[in-house]
Amino acid sequence: MESSQQKLSAAVVLLLLVMAAEMGPVQVGECLSESTTFKGWCLDSGSCNDTCLQESTAYSGGKCRGIRFQCWCITPCASATTTTLLAPEASR
Repeated sequence: MESSQQKLSAAVVLLLLVMAAEMGPVQVGECLSESTTFKGWCLDSGSCNDTCLQESTAYSGGKCRGIRFQCWCITPCASATTTTLLAPEASR
């Protein structure tokens, strides 16, 4: 009984470590959205980057992330928020 409880505890700790590693820091002002055109497992961020740049001019690049090896496209979200906030004042 003691052995199975130790194995379960070890499995939970390992799962938490994997999840923490996948939730790495994201740069300030960087928003990620999953690519709609990338096919297969994302193992090379260079290929993901190229796909995202072709997918939309709004994307500044792309990178592989997540447990499921997905391609995520990068958009600058801080500048979009700033533009939205400044637009009403510009019309005065």
